[in-house]
Amino acid sequence: LSYLRIFLIILIGYYATRVQQGSTMHHSHILLPDDDLRSAEMRVIALLRAWNTNLDAQSAMWEDLQTSLGDARARSCLQAFEQMLQLLAKHSWRPVTIMPMETKGMTPDEAALARFVMASTEQRRDTALAEAGFLVAPNALLPLLCAASRFGLPLLCEECRARIFAPVAKSPLN
Repeated sequence: LSYLRIFLIILIGYYATRVQQGSTMHHSHILLPDDDLRSAEMRVIALLRAWNTNLDAQSAMWEDLQTSLGDARARSCLQAFEQMLQLLAKHSWRPVTIMPMETKGMTPDEAALARFVMASTEQRRDTALAEAGFLVAPNALLPLLCAASRFGLPLLCEECRARIFAPVAKSPLN
């Protein structure tokens, strides 16, 4: 018992001197590489970052979506996205970590949200519900799943159109 008291006194003294010296512990986010993301997943992360930045970034994203998807699809995509954000804000276990727009790499939260949106869009319900279980309380699982699938479908269509209409390089034999 006396060794425990001595240890605690030493530990408290150590931290007290660190605080007096002004040294604090800084936590840095561990960023995951974003090299292997699909274009729809990159779009999810870009939208998260834009909505976390400012109105100019949001406007730029809206214009980009409107150009690539059309007015009606872009509007429904953003409505589902905002509903998903509202559900996350209200029912999440903790605040989601979203990095600034120009950051290379992604946070584990951004990666989880991108995986969740794509899994729910591609009708991989078990995977999507497993991902969502780490994000929100159980009462928000199904509404979040529905919002994410409505948000991700236009992004997935955009990705498919880009593959179909990609310029084909002519071979020397043609």
